[in-house]
Amino acid sequence: MTIADETDIRAAVIAVIDEMTSAAETTGDLDLGVHTMRKGVKRLRAELRLWKTAMDPQAYRSEDEAVRDIDAALAPARDAFVFGETLGALESSAGWDAAAAFIDKHHEAAIDELRRGPLGQSVAALRTLRERWLAGPPHPGQAAVEAGLMRSFRKGAAAYAEAAATGHAEAFHRWRKQVKYLRYQLEAVGGDPALIETLTELGVTLGFEHDQTVFIDFVDDNIDMLPDRRDRYVLIDRAEARRDELRAVSLMTDVYSDSPEEFVAAISA
Repeated sequence: MTIADETDIRAAVIAVIDEMTSAAETTGDLDLGVHTMRKGVKRLRAELRLWKTAMDPQAYRSEDEAVRDIDAALAPARDAFVFGETLGALESSAGWDAAAAFIDKHHEAAIDELRRGPLGQSVAALRTLRERWLAGPPHPGQAAVEAGLMRSFRKGAAAYAEAAATGHAEAFHRWRKQVKYLRYQLEAVGGDPALIETLTELGVTLGFEHDQTVFIDFVDDNIDMLPDRRDRYVLIDRAEARRDELRAVSLMTDVYSDSPEEFVAAISA
């Protein structure tokens, strides 16, 4: 497959921006809208990385930072929603109802704050981004695309190895991002559906792992959520146990059995 002949990646970027803007403006469920927008952010940053070697470095950094800033504006509201989902998936225990009420209030405050400014600012940023991409290069070219795929695979393999060796949350976080980047890149260039499905499932597992990590930090930082520290410790222990299960499942992957060069050669064949 000649990647450059398979797709117009710039058109895919425009489509993602339009989907994100629509989600922010038309959805009656802001949590769903924020989720859609943050997925779009990951897809945009993934596809932007297919341009990296074909772009001026400063222009690339500027575009990547613009998309990253949108993600940062949406993160508090999304995290607040995920805290409730994560708590609900854990076995209930003493203090569970108090924790749920605390999280509900935190979520309401985060949504209110998002509506007061960051959401509108994000939509404005997306419109500006769309105008730039309409005038941008029609396609990064085969060599740049292959370099972007290789970069994501190599970074993902390194983070996977570090996560397996250290168990550090930051390594799993870096790995999760690279898995998503590679998945979205393969979707953009018409990659193997089976591999895309494998990466999707791995990304979901690592996403839930990350949810547990962020939830644990939130519980640990908010002692008013559960004044009885024993209740707080039980909740943290359960989240940590679930995180350990998810980590064990994710580390069983064989996605990185090939070298980066072999991986890209197989896609481009």
